[in-house]
Amino acid sequence: MLNLEKLGATRAILSAHMNSKEVQREIDRYPSQAVIGLGQGGGRIAAEMSRFGFPTYLVNSSKSDMDEHAPLIPEERRVITKSQDFPELEGTDKNAQLGFQIAKENQQAYKELAVSDEIQNSDFVWVCVSLGGGTGNGALKVALAYLSKIRSNRSLPGNKIPLGVICSLPSSEERGSAFRENALAGIQVLQSMINQNQIGSVLVIDNEKMKDYYAESPLVTYAGTEVDAKSYSNMVVSSIVAEVASLPLLQGRSVFDKTEFLSTISTAGWLSISKHKGLSDDEDLEKIIDFLFKENEVLANYELSNAIAGAVAVMYPDTKKVSPRIADDVYKYTSELLQSKVNLSISSNSKIEDIQLYGLTVYPQPSNRIKQLREELEHWKQKEKEQEEAKLQAASALELDEFNNFFSSSETTTKRKKFTIDDLNSEDEEKPASQASLDDLDNLF
Repeated sequence: MLNLEKLGATRAILSAHMNSKEVQREIDRYPSQAVIGLGQGGGRIAAEMSRFGFPTYLVNSSKSDMDEHAPLIPEERRVITKSQDFPELEGTDKNAQLGFQIAKENQQAYKELAVSDEIQNSDFVWVCVSLGGGTGNGALKVALAYLSKIRSNRSLPGNKIPLGVICSLPSSEERGSAFRENALAGIQVLQSMINQNQIGSVLVIDNEKMKDYYAESPLVTYAGTEVDAKSYSNMVVSSIVAEVASLPLLQGRSVFDKTEFLSTISTAGWLSISKHKGLSDDEDLEKIIDFLFKENEVLANYELSNAIAGAVAVMYPDTKKVSPRIADDVYKYTSELLQSKVNLSISSNSKIEDIQLYGLTVYPQPSNRIKQLREELEHWKQKEKEQEEAKLQAASALELDEFNNFFSSSETTTKRKKFTIDDLNSEDEEKPASQASLDDLDNLF
């Protein structure tokens, strides 16, 4: 059974079917998943996923960042990476290149993590990271290199590696070129590993969508406190990953079995997961399917053509029968939309009150947000260049060039002599008066 107290505010958005008798009686078959959080942002995503009982590790160069999650993650699973070159540093101040150097210095820690029992034995492993950051993004290449080698030992048919990444992209409101350079460099690492079939799918959180979340109605917990947007995004992602992993446990007309689920999320590419609640018999099903795959609350959007893997699930209340039209047409419209092989699940559940749809898709190319990040990067590079030029022009406008050498070494004052007792003693000695001469009288007038 789920520990509802441990779920915290996530209970408010979690599908009721997760605590149903249909899921709980088959919980032993639930796909086992381990989680690794890199850096501050990745640690926060991973901490939310740990609420579902997934064994979770955090790796960070900042102890204070990780201590935030002490109530959820035990100390032995919070790994601190220190730098011998910069022993005084905790964190990287969004410098991903520094994060990479620190990760290389701590290769042994990543090796030990990769060979741990939880990582080797889980059906699937998720690596969580914020691509706009420094520590986690910098460590991504190092961590995935070792994890890919270890997880390839559990490759699925088709040489699919059950190793995925959950990452977030910076929003347009995050200022400066560094966020965008970090993110695009991280995307390049992931795309390269996808192309070489070294990882499975990559699930992308688009923080640009948080503005839409605030524009509507922020989530309020049972205690009456409002959940901030980034926490809400992490809750949505962790809950939907947990929910779709339960689909293989459900029985019905069509089954999305465990192998099909693991094969889908282990497909090398860019993963999208979506959910729609409250489908009725009289709705335009084609439009609903189109909306299901095109609109995500916090996850990135993609061009739907050329999907390389897909699945759609229909879950309906056990108190009513699903229309045969819905059962048949869901598969038809999804196949036509994605233009790829689609796995189908149709099941009933005792806990839900309305029909729910889930969609999973893997695409060969990254999300539409990447092009926007490139444009934003050029904008910020130009803006920062203009800021530097403005600073130089402001200095020139002061007309203070004449003082450029004021403090140069050639203009330094004479150093003062430090006196000793001997100097003072010499002053006490009587000196004979000197006799005046004619020269002393010269130039008086």
